[in-house]
Amino acid sequence: MRATHPLEQICSESALNKTNAKIYDLGLRQDESGRLRRIKNLEHENALLMRMVSETQIEIARLRDLLKST
Repeated sequence: MRATHPLEQICSESALNKTNAKIYDLGLRQDESGRLRRIKNLEHENALLMRMVSETQIEIARLRDLLKST
């Protein structure tokens, strides 16, 4: 899988002074990816719960109608 966003570059003063190298923080990208994945999962779970609530309300209304007719 390819990254859709460029890696964030962290250039600490001490690292640049010692090695003059660019340092990339892969942990930040992984944390953000995990956070987005968790949000997507929670949104899906919320949609399923809302569907169950709606179906339960419909079932309650149907049962009330059955009780009234008896």
